[in-house]
Amino acid sequence: MKKLFFVAIPLILLFTSCKVEFSPNAEWKEVPVVWCVLDQMDDTTWVRVQRCYLGEDNLYNYTSISDSLYYPQESITVLLEKWAADEGANNVLTMKGDAPVDTKTLIYTVRDNKDTGLFASGPQPLYYATTLGWLNPNFVYRLVVKRKSSDEVIASAVTQLVGQKIDRSNPSALDLVALERPNPATPAHSQFRFAGNPAKCEIAWKPLARGRLYQPVVRFYYYHKYLGTDNEYHNDYTTKYHIDIKVPEVSQSASVNEVVTAIYESSFFSDLVEAVRTSGDNEPKGFCDTVDIRLSVCNEDLSAYIRSTEPASTIVQDRVLYTNINDGEGVGIFASRRRPHEFDGGITSFIFTVPSNAETGAGSYHEKLKNLNIGFEK
Repeated sequence: MKKLFFVAIPLILLFTSCKVEFSPNAEWKEVPVVWCVLDQMDDTTWVRVQRCYLGEDNLYNYTSISDSLYYPQESITVLLEKWAADEGANNVLTMKGDAPVDTKTLIYTVRDNKDTGLFASGPQPLYYATTLGWLNPNFVYRLVVKRKSSDEVIASAVTQLVGQKIDRSNPSALDLVALERPNPATPAHSQFRFAGNPAKCEIAWKPLARGRLYQPVVRFYYYHKYLGTDNEYHNDYTTKYHIDIKVPEVSQSASVNEVVTAIYESSFFSDLVEAVRTSGDNEPKGFCDTVDIRLSVCNEDLSAYIRSTEPASTIVQDRVLYTNINDGEGVGIFASRRRPHEFDGGITSFIFTVPSNAETGAGSYHEKLKNLNIGFEK
């Protein structure tokens, strides 16, 4: 069973004081916190296991000490189990059998490449296993954390992979997504262009099995220019640069034939300007007349976790904190994603602009890019 935790914001404390009838520093109790996201296209699966606690000292002092966060190496075992499953409505799988068909014992390692910040930024323990080819959308996966001294399960969770069932008779037909609009395989629809009033580009695709939250991205390419011996600027084709522009995300709540979103011309160009200026790329730029459309997608577990941790829209509300860690007293998330799907396939591409072709309004996209004042030739 999935658990929901409610945290209320006691605004009344801003205006009044009251007598505390209990000690917030109760007897110490260990609560495991587990983080793991599966992707069958990753070569390695990583799991982070830490613990939360109460104490007498300042919170910030505790978080900077790694011993307060992590389990000693010999204290826990982390397992990843593969279970046979039956497929039901909407491609949802149901675990079957009395035991997993295979199990991986994850390997303990210590990494020191964590970004600095509030929490301890020194060496951190992680658990990993090589899983490329082992993770398969036909199966359900269970993550188990056990205490070595007693073999007690202190945290566990179950999740399903995002993607179609694999056709064993055709190993190359994995779980690619078919793009509906724009469609690079159809010449009449291979152009990434804005149309209508207000001008927008609609993007639609066939849904992935068990996909619940989709984030498309338009990858806009360009070149740097160099000054040649002829005193003219030319594209340097040795390096292709890019800017990723997010398209509005979309949730899939039921079985549908296609998933649809759209990006507006005005937001596309404003995001492009902001991204280029933020990157500090002040070089003269040349045109690359294609874009890629990329797609990240996650399953229901990760979607629910993302939704529950989004910034609140009001300061007066109960926050629902999502966790799907079931056994023991653990919290956290065990879920799956796919990132990214690239729709161009490396063969066909989406034409973004042709110099001689006016796409919307007055002037071609070339002219509109020049007028953004971010380095494209005038």
